Amino acid sequence: MPFKCDSVLYSVIREEHMIHNDFFLRRLEFGAGAPPSALTFTCLSAGRELVRVRYGPEEIMARLAYSREELPRYRDSSLRRILGLDYRPAEAFLHEHFSFFASRAVDELRIEGRWGQKTDGISVPVIPYESPNRWRFPLAGTAVVTDTYPSVNSHRWCRNSEFAFDAGTFDETLARSTIGGSPVFAACDGVVEEVFDGLEDTDDATDLAAIEAQYGEHARIDGNHVLIRHPGGELSLYAHLQKGSVSVSAGETVQAGQPIGRVGSSGSSWTPHLHFHVMRDGIEGPGVPVRFDGLRTILGEPCLLEDTVNLVRA
Repeated sequence: MPFKCDSVLYSVIREEHMIHNDFFLRRLEFGAGAPPSALTFTCLSAGRELVRVRYGPEEIMARLAYSREELPRYRDSSLRRILGLDYRPAEAFLHEHFSFFASRAVDELRIEGRWGQKTDGISVPVIPYESPNRWRFPLAGTAVVTDTYPSVNSHRWCRNSEFAFDAGTFDETLARSTIGGSPVFAACDGVVEEVFDGLEDTDDATDLAAIEAQYGEHARIDGNHVLIRHPGGELSLYAHLQKGSVSVSAGETVQAGQPIGRVGSSGSSWTPHLHFHVMRDGIEGPGVPVRFDGLRTILGEPCLLEDTVNLVRA
């Protein structure tokens, strides 16, 4: 096989006169030997071509040069979380983002490479993901929601947090967070799988390496956190919680809307905020998108968090 990549890609679709397709190819590994001289991505729906993107040798080499700088940044301990792999690719074409309007939803990505007179390729299913569960927003009131899935460089490059977001509130200067201590609610019925509570909010004196040495990488990244398992193999993560605020225990059944902690800034956090995302099949599984019932913009319109920055009311 000439290429290796994720076996399935989850997409977000929304209808806005036409169908907006949004999905992300994290990596494309080439087989042994020279990279192709041309690379083509074709987005299909029931066999019908919707969009085609073609790269020539200069752009392919530029993207491979980017990957040589990017891949060494990933820790060995994080490879499953970031790439879903047990190894570090020697070289890969990274971070191809597909976001476009069409008459239909994409269900297949065809990838083809050309080596001289030879052409070879693979097809990858693209699944417009629909959660089997109902979700409510994990905060109350008005909040700024940032770093959502269209912001590729924030969360999406990391496989398990592909559809994560950060949420907070600020004073009129936008320089001071005002959300610290606000309650965090379970976003869906489920069973608490994991809790961690014991870290102070991060500041300039915090030694994150010491936190990792004592408590592990998960605590260094997410700080005080709650992980809840839901039907259909989904898990939700609530990160950077305030010390001493976690009010649930592992094994406890919770209902959507039940308080589970308070917003803090523990772990790898720069200001009080809530980090939230949903995964399938474990903490290192692929991230998936969910939609929140009743979430509105400040104009009262339904909000799907489809912008990089969203001002919402819950």
